[in-house]
Amino acid sequence: MLQTIGRPIKVLLADGQQLFRAGLRALFEAHDGFEVVGEAESGKEAIDRAIEAKPDVIIIDNLLPGMGGAAVTRRIRTLSQRTEVLFLTSVHTEEAVQEAFESGGRGILLKDCDFEELTYAAKKAAHGDYYIAGAIGPDLVDTYVKAHLKSQRPGGLMTLREQELARLLADGYSTKECADIMNISPKTAETHRASIMKKLKARNVTDIVKYCIRNNMIEL
Repeated sequence: MLQTIGRPIKVLLADGQQLFRAGLRALFEAHDGFEVVGEAESGKEAIDRAIEAKPDVIIIDNLLPGMGGAAVTRRIRTLSQRTEVLFLTSVHTEEAVQEAFESGGRGILLKDCDFEELTYAAKKAAHGDYYIAGAIGPDLVDTYVKAHLKSQRPGGLMTLREQELARLLADGYSTKECADIMNISPKTAETHRASIMKKLKARNVTDIVKYCIRNNMIEL
């Protein structure tokens, strides 16, 4: 189960089509679990609005006018480690998917998806999890995200999902057991573990345990 944020998820909508944004806003505003904190119709505006509103998730088109969604995502990742990005697009080529994840995005969906799937993906993104639709989604995520993790610099804040996994690892669970408890695939758990190790500059699980103890993340 997803660890909760404890309040509605703040969403910023970034798309070049005003009517499409209006439709999404109406759907999200009718959902108790979300709060729309702004809209943007261009890449620059998306960055400006993200700085002002500090959303949990930006739902963005990869063909956003001015700056593409991937370029905006790279910029957002340097400005706010608390804001995640979910791509909602009409272009779903292998190149587009790879670019979305390598830029730091958490997921990608087609614009013809249903709203239930969009809210599910947005919740996963808000908690630092990854999403691609379909049964082989976790395997595809593992493939696309590995390159991003290799280029990731040490340091940075852990996502809620990574914090959850770190606590479980510190409590002595294996990565597979963590995956079962968190209801994610073993490959996704391995991806999160790799990110944790990189962020904490950890050499092994013992280093993760020490970090959790120092930050009162587990009880002794």
